[in-house]
Amino acid sequence: MSATVDDLTEDFDRLAADPHTGQHPELRNMCVMNCANSARIVPNGPPVVLDNECFEGKVMLLIRTPDVDNAKDPHISTLAETPSRISTYFKGKKRRFEFQFQIKLKHVPQGPLFLGCELENSIKIGTITKGLVGILLAMVRRINPGFHFAWGPDNKTDASAIASGDYEKTHISFPVEASMDRIVISKAGEDPPTLGHELFETNESVKRRRKMGAGSVDWNTSDTYTMCLWSAYADWIKWKSLNVPGVSPFLFSRVTGKQPIYLSVYEIDNISPSEYRRKKGIPHTRKDLRVYTRLEFSHVDKTIGGLADSILKKPRSSVLSSEQSLPDTESVDSDFEVASRVTT
Repeated sequence: MSATVDDLTEDFDRLAADPHTGQHPELRNMCVMNCANSARIVPNGPPVVLDNECFEGKVMLLIRTPDVDNAKDPHISTLAETPSRISTYFKGKKRRFEFQFQIKLKHVPQGPLFLGCELENSIKIGTITKGLVGILLAMVRRINPGFHFAWGPDNKTDASAIASGDYEKTHISFPVEASMDRIVISKAGEDPPTLGHELFETNESVKRRRKMGAGSVDWNTSDTYTMCLWSAYADWIKWKSLNVPGVSPFLFSRVTGKQPIYLSVYEIDNISPSEYRRKKGIPHTRKDLRVYTRLEFSHVDKTIGGLADSILKKPRSSVLSSEQSLPDTESVDSDFEVASRVTT
């Protein structure tokens, strides 16, 4: 039976009152905010419009909910059409999330584009753990063209550098071309793929992008770019890293502390993609970045601060008390050392 206009109007009214209507309740544990306009983006819902000076388009965040792996989940029958379809989409896949973007550029990037995962504040971890993480990241960089990471400012970074943007935030980043799992280019007049469904790209195209990195995609203002990023290693609902070979599952908080995590796309000014590939160790200082979009990821129990606090309206005392049982980031050394010995 098809829905009537009154039915659709009622559905939209419910969504306006509560964007989690028809969603799995555990999605309430996480909160995604668009930093450009402080608007909340609810995963497994309809695409959300993104429009700024760099591009126009939309984003759709797909999150694996518990019902995907539990046929007896009591909330299966209450899911609306889109969340239910997304759950079906994840079945048979290992990925814990898939973020889909569809954009049309307003200007042609002159510098390399990066997808970054960053923190507002520097993290404090022990010397041994920092050395171990540094080795692992260096290994990643050797097999991923253009991969970059920085620990962020430390106590030696002076105030003038911070004020002028002559510093790097704590972050890891990859060239957009190499990091996206799929990039589909639709020419003017062609219908782009529908978000919320599988995106298709040839294996040859994927291999070329990942090998070449920055500069492997012809960015222009006439084509529509539909891209997606997925991972089997990050569970945003549980705020946990898992399924990493040789590493026991651990909460993001054990590395990031209680702060939110930010996913951003940015361009490095004053350098071409080809020049960036030739040079080594070019810093991603804030003053040289043009940020295209930035999304904040928070958790109702595991993070404090950021834009999400005003949305979640959680009592600060309850968050602090729930976090007291977690090891702080100063004590990560022993946790990671034990895990590495046990799992290797």
